[in-house]
Order: sequence, then C-alpha cells, then structure tokens
Amino acid sequence: MKKNLLFDATGLVDGILDGRGNGIFFTSYNILMELVRREEFNIILYCSAKKAFLFKKAKSLDKNLAKIPLAEYSDIDDAVIYWQELKYNNKIQKESKIKRLHIKIVLAFLKLLSKICYDLDLNEQYKEVFKDIDIFFSPYLAVPKEIQGIKHIQQYVLLHDVIPMILPVYNKHWKKYWFYDLYKSINKNDFYFANSEFTKMDFVKHIPKFNPDHITVIPLSTGGKYEVISDKSDLERVRIKYNIPAGKKYLFSLCTLEPRKNLIFAVKNFIKFIKQNNIDDFVFVLGGGHWESFIEKISEEIKDFEDKIIKIGYVENEDMSALYSGAEMFVFPSLYEGFGMPILESMKCGCPVICSNITSMPEVIGDCGIQINPENDADLIKAFEKMYFDKTFRAECIEKGLKRSERFTWEKCVGVMTKEFENNETV
Repeated sequence: MKKNLLFDATGLVDGILDGRGNGIFFTSYNILMELVRREEFNIILYCSAKKAFLFKKAKSLDKNLAKIPLAEYSDIDDAVIYWQELKYNNKIQKESKIKRLHIKIVLAFLKLLSKICYDLDLNEQYKEVFKDIDIFFSPYLAVPKEIQGIKHIQQYVLLHDVIPMILPVYNKHWKKYWFYDLYKSINKNDFYFANSEFTKMDFVKHIPKFNPDHITVIPLSTGGKYEVISDKSDLERVRIKYNIPAGKKYLFSLCTLEPRKNLIFAVKNFIKFIKQNNIDDFVFVLGGGHWESFIEKISEEIKDFEDKIIKIGYVENEDMSALYSGAEMFVFPSLYEGFGMPILESMKCGCPVICSNITSMPEVIGDCGIQINPENDADLIKAFEKMYFDKTFRAECIEKGLKRSERFTWEKCVGVMTKEFENNETV
C-alpha cells in the first residue's frame, strides 16, 4: 500500500523564481523528483503560508512541480495568502500608501491569529487536512508547528551543517534565521537524515538533544547532469563566453566567494606556484557569486597578477560540465563543508580534485585526488606541482574519480531514505 508523503517545498520557491539555486535547493529538488518516481509513495507538497502566494507562482513555472498536488490550507492561512497577494499587487501597481498600510495591518493581524492558533492547538482544521498523511519530510527547514503535534505522522528533516552556530562570521544574527527554528525543534523522537557522517557527528556534538540512533546518513549527488565533455567546440564555447584566455591551461574553482571557502589561501599559493616554477601558460578561473567585502580582499591579494586570476562570476548551469571538463584541475580548500557538492561535480566531469582534508570532504573524494591541510601553504603548492607535472598521477585521479562518483546518485539516496521510512513505521 502506498504511503502518503508530505514534502516541504517551501525552500524551493526562491530557487525556482530567480533560477539560481544553491546546494540545498538542488538537493531538495532532486530528492523530490526521485520520490515522485517511486511507486511506494503518493507525494503531496506542503508550503508555509508565508510563502504560499509565491509558491503558487513558482509551481506554475515548473512543469514538474505543477503535476504534484499541494496540501490544502486552513481558513486562516487561506486568508493570509489572499492578503499577501493583495500586498504584492499593491507593490507592483504602486497603489496608494493608505491602501498599503491597510493591507499591512490586516495581514499582520491574520499572521498573529494564525500563530495563536498553532501555539494553542486550536486549529482543528489542520488535523483534518493532514489526517491521511503518513510521512512528513523537510529537506532542511524545521517541522512546521501545525504538524509537530500530529503523532501518527512520521517526521523527518535533512541536516546539512551547523555553520550558523559555530562560524563567527555567520552566527552574529543566527537566531533570526531559519536555522534557529530548526535548532529549537530538534528532539529525541523525530527522525533525521544527514548529508555526511561528519554532519551527523557535528550535530550530535553541538546539539545534545539528538538521539544519534535517529540520524541516518544518506549519499547526496549533484544538482544537475554533470558529465565529461570532450567536444572541442563546446569547450571552446565556454572559454570564449567566460573570457578564459586562448592557449592557456586553467585551474578551476567554483563556490560562493566568502571567507569559509578559503579562496585567498588558494589564490596566493597559486601565484607562488607559478612564480616558483616559471609557468606562464596557466591561469586561475574563479567562478561563483561573491561577498563585496571579500572580493575586495582577493583583488588586493592579486593586484600584480590580475591577468592570472580570471573572476567569471555566476556560471550558467548548462556551462558547468564544459568548464569542469576543460580544466587541468579543480581546487576546493574550504574550511568547512557539510557535504562538498562541487568536489563530486568535478569528479563526474573527469576533472582531478585538490581539496581540504577536514570536515566532510574526505568522505566525498576518497583516494581520488589530493587532500591538503587548508592552512598549510606548502601542502597546497606541493599539490599543485603534483597535479600539474605528473600526468600519470593526474590520469589516475580522473579514472578513480569517475568510478567513485557512481556511488553518489539520487536513486541511491532516496533508496536509503525509503528503507528508513519502512524501518521506523513501528518505532
């Protein structure tokens, strides 16, 4: 008999509307699509009333989401959604300030009323809406309050990392963001998935409320289809598009340009490497969106070598495989990763990897590349030299990486999840 699985799609809204999803978005979306393909489940989408109006827009833009039914809302939340739409239209059409104020007051009142109903467990209609649901799964957000109290529903959340809690540059205001709601909701009765063994242990270490036996590690995969591109015209096309100099080999790095990614360390040691070895045919291609303050620091670091560091910014999804495939190597010296999806993307495209030997990254790369201490200059320079000059070793890394990447698929990921759903039915 099929299980009715309620999937929290709240976090998909922004990624679909702006077309630029992050790792959590791609993980959420791909798990959802794989669950839909499974015969064991009837999938119903859940979305927080706060984002329901935008979610309906997103659902209309994505043909895959459009086919999946959306859970009904309570009368109160239906009213919230209606007034959110009025607020949105008022903003677009630039209507009167008096009307805007009126809408804001009504919307604030409805949201407060909705919260009171959840807190006092007065919203009986939710029990009717969710009476046939067997499983609730959230790809990262806390289980919503209206579902937390329903005992017949197995409740699961996928854990990604504890970055907001432990890294100072992020945790200054962490209690204002979604992670704090997750932190408060964690308990010993619900079930959790973790994107790596490291993430599992890190959550147990920093949040003692966990029951470790209720956390299962699942293998993630890549956001889209990543593959080796050998077509010379396609490789040349991306070079031209992203202004990579003709006739130059390139090292590739792709991530958000922020302190945690440790890119100043990578850039300065790349410059040392090419200077020490008198190399003039090698450039560093730096892809990804950036923090303004951080890009200034990188620019200062490379002021005498600007022609060797190519900052290409956001990379379109359709260009990813070709950029990876055309690179001599991929470098990822991050200081903290819950999983490290770019490492896997690179391996799938036949690009050998140099990455950090800490947090979750060794679980992804295995023995298919070079692991370095992300705070040791000599370690990284030595890795550059090995990967650049030793063609036999580089070829071995490519072959091993392609083979290892086959372990990480969304089919295997959801297969592990499905077994856990079955095993926990009677817990």
